[in-house]
Amino acid sequence: MHNIIDLAGISEKNDNGVAIPIWMKGTLFIIGLLLMCSGVLVPQFAWCLDSAQREAFVASLPLGESFENDGSTYVWLPTLRAEKTDARKDKAMEDVVERKGLFSVYKQLHATDPSIRTENESAGNVSTYPVVYNPEMKSIGIITGKLWLKLKNMQDASFIADMYSISLSFVNNEMETAFYNIPGDVNIQTLRKQLEADSRVLRVTLDMVDIIQHLR
Repeated sequence: MHNIIDLAGISEKNDNGVAIPIWMKGTLFIIGLLLMCSGVLVPQFAWCLDSAQREAFVASLPLGESFENDGSTYVWLPTLRAEKTDARKDKAMEDVVERKGLFSVYKQLHATDPSIRTENESAGNVSTYPVVYNPEMKSIGIITGKLWLKLKNMQDASFIADMYSISLSFVNNEMETAFYNIPGDVNIQTLRKQLEADSRVLRVTLDMVDIIQHLR
């Protein structure tokens, strides 16, 4: 029949000029992915671990301070950092601890700073983000350097930005919430505690990339 496509006969050439069937390329990709996540070739890939294995991995790391955010408890992981996945080109795949949305989490031998803050590395001016752990959900989270403030009076949004040297991104009057960007040189935990003590603020929420549901 003329409308049947012969997949076995379709091929394309690789960089060396060798013809490789399309179906074989797909098969090789799937086999490689399965081997990668099986731990046979790269057992250090924590982002392929189940929740129990991830919990054991986190338990092997130095733990920082714990805090509450949006009804959940988090523990800071000072020897992990996150970067935008496309921000750095010189990192090997085996250095990746976990993929989380637009971010990749990497392990570092020592905490670069004794506080929770975003910062820029001198090499390549790459922004790095604090990494935390949610013990209840057994998930790794990333503090993005943004926060949400539920305010008593939305007219205070700009005044709060000026007072605390944070950048007002936008406001949602229906939610009575203002959204801000935190400068990289600011201790996020210190700022959060100051805002929680401000009588004009009803609730402080640090923006995080935490639980991500994957469609099946």
